[in-house]
Amino acid sequence: MIRKVFWVLICRFTRVRCIVHLYLYHDIENSQGLVIGGSKAMVDGAPQSLRERNRQSARDMVLDAAERLLQTGGTADFSMRALAAEAGVGFATPFNHFGSKTAIMQALSSRMIERMAARFQHEAPPGDAIERVLAMQRISVGLLLEQPEISRMVVGSLGQAGAAPSTVRPQSEAIWSLALGACSGIAPKMVRRAQAVLPQQLAFLFRGCVSFWIASELDDHEFLQALETGASTLLLAFTTVGRQAYLLERIRTLGGS
Repeated sequence: MIRKVFWVLICRFTRVRCIVHLYLYHDIENSQGLVIGGSKAMVDGAPQSLRERNRQSARDMVLDAAERLLQTGGTADFSMRALAAEAGVGFATPFNHFGSKTAIMQALSSRMIERMAARFQHEAPPGDAIERVLAMQRISVGLLLEQPEISRMVVGSLGQAGAAPSTVRPQSEAIWSLALGACSGIAPKMVRRAQAVLPQQLAFLFRGCVSFWIASELDDHEFLQALETGASTLLLAFTTVGRQAYLLERIRTLGGS
């Protein structure tokens, strides 16, 4: 009964809003094939050719320049010509590598998720899957809050549908799979279901809370609090009896009771 009640509550809290957000820029259609950590060639373990390294270098130059323009201009309304000039590349280069400004903003969001994963791996938080998921939330929110205005512009731009499906959703699911790890703390009979369901649901939770934060409906403190309450509620349906008591207490402490 506890599992059922809290599952319903968390779904009502964020799922509808974030699913609409995902649908608007086609992420719902593209949930396969991405692994955290760089280009497909590197993910597959194959060495990159010189041509591919040059291509990646040019992409990085454009993305670095886009981040600088967002930081100095305080707006995402920069032109592609200004972006090319800031990057020190030809006018056509951003178009050749990304196709559109929307795709550039999506790539910046993907880069942000990669940084979340890298920081999580560097810090290597101890504990079971529950503690690791909560640590990933703290790390991810901390990274967003380092440059909150840029984060709002980058993530907020994802509400614009691009010409091709974004890779942000599968990347987001991948970092929650990373956080879950071997699923220690999950009830043995629930491990396979948790591995199949939780990365997606945690990604939906994160996107939903981010959208409320972008809209200033959650302040910085409430942002993390909402995430932790939501994750604790989701995990409650999968954990061992002993860990359920811990999660229930966290929910009460966070003001979810």
